[in-house]
Amino acid sequence: MYNLLIVDDERLVVETLALTIPWSSIQIKDVYTANSAADALKIMNTQTIDIVLTDIRMPEISGLELIEKIRSFNKKTKCVIYSGYSDFKYAQKAMTSSVVEYLLKPASDEEILQSIEKATNILDEEWNEVVSTQRAKTTLMKLSPLLQSTFLLDIINGKRLSQFEINHHVNLLKLPFQPQDKCALIVVRLEEDSVQTDWESLSLLDLAVNNIAEETLREHFSILSCKDSYDYLVYLVKLNDQKADQLCELGDMTDKMAMNLIEQSAIKLQDNAKKFLKKDISMVVSKWGEFPNNAASLYQDCITSFRRSVGNDKGIFLTLDKKKATDAIESLQSLYEPPTLMQLLDMGNRAATMNKISEIIQELEKEGRSSQEHLLEAFLNISAAFTYAIHKNGKNLDEILGEKLELLINRKSLINVKQLNDWSTYIAIKLFEELDTNLKNSKEHVIVKVQKFIYEHLSEDVSLQAIADHVFLHPAYLSTIFKAETGENLRDYVIRLKMEKASYLLKHTNERIYQICNLIGYQNPPYFIKIFKKFYGVTPQEYRESSLS
Repeated sequence: MYNLLIVDDERLVVETLALTIPWSSIQIKDVYTANSAADALKIMNTQTIDIVLTDIRMPEISGLELIEKIRSFNKKTKCVIYSGYSDFKYAQKAMTSSVVEYLLKPASDEEILQSIEKATNILDEEWNEVVSTQRAKTTLMKLSPLLQSTFLLDIINGKRLSQFEINHHVNLLKLPFQPQDKCALIVVRLEEDSVQTDWESLSLLDLAVNNIAEETLREHFSILSCKDSYDYLVYLVKLNDQKADQLCELGDMTDKMAMNLIEQSAIKLQDNAKKFLKKDISMVVSKWGEFPNNAASLYQDCITSFRRSVGNDKGIFLTLDKKKATDAIESLQSLYEPPTLMQLLDMGNRAATMNKISEIIQELEKEGRSSQEHLLEAFLNISAAFTYAIHKNGKNLDEILGEKLELLINRKSLINVKQLNDWSTYIAIKLFEELDTNLKNSKEHVIVKVQKFIYEHLSEDVSLQAIADHVFLHPAYLSTIFKAETGENLRDYVIRLKMEKASYLLKHTNERIYQICNLIGYQNPPYFIKIFKKFYGVTPQEYRESSLS
């Protein structure tokens, strides 16, 4: 669907075209009107306009000048000229390729519809080109490095991807990694340095380190890189096919040999950064794992190692032990893998929120995960998410939690996973019920304000923009919620009220037609008569006479 702007300094022409032609039949969603080129430009700056139907002869700024201005900031907008014969000949000479169609006044509704439909067809063709397979492939090639980086970031952050999604990304982005490939991570931290260097831009420095990493690692490894939320550079590596074949031929294809190769390459990367960039970098090399299943845990091990490193030393180089301490307590993965519970509550996604709670409970119910440590970790995380959501929506905790607030205040009463599940599920349901009620009340309040405003200003020119400004909403959004709540288009609602008031005045007063026309906000009696006849099937005078008989 497209938006149309009609521009003409004759108000009657604009109103007649806007209200009497069935625009929706040719993909026109919203129709905007302006009585000068200056007003048209204001609308163009605040609304998404796809097609402009404009006169030529207008005060101050002509239609041709308007088209030129539109072309300067939005070349996609299609323009149709609707003007007199002399203007038409002038327009043909001045505008040979900038307009879709030239229409001579007066034109029939069918001719106007055909011209605007021609514009919508051109827009359709252009959008089909935008979404064409070939253009998408070209764009994909340009964005491939960014998409590869995003994919790796999702994996190390523990985003849950199905096997289909993983295979799809691997094939689409032509990644040198396949599921179950042996891989390792190199995590690089750029150290802060007070020494003045040429690399003052972090982006340039990142790029320079990436270039060194590419040159250093590519000899032996296939790599995938990204930058994480800590501003660390992360490299996922595996032996490339050529190097793997060489080691197999030598009979040295072991994890130890491959890890030694990674360590030597990483040390070389560190040395080159120091030598050529005059920058210290610290790095951690993970143990071997399986792509992509172990990538998140390998990454967390690297980050933990950075966190546990003591002192302010720069140029740290760490390799992780193959064995973990058996008594180490691991965090609950489901609490932190994106999207988190807090993010889902922030988005107002009810179904996904309930699924997230179920995932957390399921992980707690696994063997060895239902300890008081993990139970407390989950409880504090879920409580923080609920508190954030409740306060963000302007509520107090006791308004939503009620008697369940006691568990939040005195968490010693939390004794098992089932209790946590019951408590979390209850609060989530209560919270979304409150949000649904607030949203419904908010929309109903807006509709009441809109109806009241229209009723009080019925004798004026009640425009969609004026109504939207009154309730502080975008016109397009206001139109959408009004239709959803009332089942009637806002523009149709305004016309209906005006016609109903005209009907009442015709039946119960002796006001003349032109007086009634003014009382319902129309300045031109012939236009009012045309609208009235379209609404009731008879002219105002015929309607009055039939009511008296």
